[in-house]
Amino acid sequence: MYRWLLLSLIAYILAHWAYLSTNTTDLPDWGNRSQIALEFIFPQILVSVLLLHIERLIPLALSCGSDIHVSRCKM
Repeated sequence: MYRWLLLSLIAYILAHWAYLSTNTTDLPDWGNRSQIALEFIFPQILVSVLLLHIERLIPLALSCGSDIHVSRCKM
């Protein structure tokens, strides 16, 4: 029960955050806002997790003779 409640709260907060980012005065269409949150927030989280995983594997790559260099640029 607590997991469902926590996931529902997180989904609501993300959809509300997407609603606030559109700067509209209309009542929110929660299905549309959840789609916006999925398209804009999820890829950023996915890329961040992927970069963290790659950075953790740098010592392993160095021991195998490969060098991995990850650099970030601000856009």
